[in-house]
Amino acid sequence: MKYDRNTVKAWAGDSQWRALQADLARFRVHGYSGWVSEGFWALVLYRLERSARSSRPRWLWAPARLGLALVRKLFTVITHIALDPNAQIGPGLLIPHVGPVRVGAGVKIGADCALFHVSTIGANLQTGAGATIGDHVFIGCHSSILGPVTIGDSATISANSLVISDVPAGATAIGVPARMILRDPTEDKGCRGSQVLGLSSVPEAHNPGTSTLTG
Repeated sequence: MKYDRNTVKAWAGDSQWRALQADLARFRVHGYSGWVSEGFWALVLYRLERSARSSRPRWLWAPARLGLALVRKLFTVITHIALDPNAQIGPGLLIPHVGPVRVGAGVKIGADCALFHVSTIGANLQTGAGATIGDHVFIGCHSSILGPVTIGDSATISANSLVISDVPAGATAIGVPARMILRDPTEDKGCRGSQVLGLSSVPEAHNPGTSTLTG
């Protein structure tokens, strides 16, 4: 199977092993080896923990869960990348740079997303409800998504943005707090245009690529 951003979600299904293969393929599509990328190793630990938590009998897997939790803690201290195992992360996530990245419990991230450094996706402290992020979403550096907001498919969260309200599919969120730049259907497919505020078009955040998956 070739890495296709539109089919990777169906290909991976609920398998953390296939999701990890998709993660590695996504890194390679963008020119990273994966194996020397701190973001990829954060995903390795996350998917191992998810697998261990769902394995039965639970008592037999308890030492593995404890060991992985300790390794994750040490990894977070060194890299400042923290992916909570109680979050749900789809296949093909790209974390290209080391640096503070926080994905909290209760957060749901779809397939083929990109998450850059110094970013926080957190839950509401009172309810524990986290953000729901669709497929093909680009989250720029120094951005925060807080609370039980919904980010639609193919949306872009611009760098240095604070998102505390829903973002429609295909829209760009920019600013503190973020305001929406909606896609103009009359624009070329290669760019995103504004229907509000008279803002100029914004280039596509990321492009699909191909790579080989096995398994």
